[in-house]
Amino acid sequence: MEAKQTRYAELAYIRRVVKKVSAQDMADLLGVNKETYLRSERGGRDITLEEAVKIAHKFNMNLAEVFPKFFVENVAI
Repeated sequence: MEAKQTRYAELAYIRRVVKKVSAQDMADLLGVNKETYLRSERGGRDITLEEAVKIAHKFNMNLAEVFPKFFVENVAI
């Protein structure tokens, strides 16, 4: 099973490097404090679907681009 700390690695990368958005801006967007948001990025708190949609919208990206680990392709059933 995947470690929680890597679950949102792409989100952290996109926020910091690609979009250059501060953690405080993200926290404000989601209506949480900065520490709560950063805990989410580190995997200590799950991001809700509503929050994920807001994040993707802010980045002008689709959910699968921001959260690729939740959209696994070619999984054997």
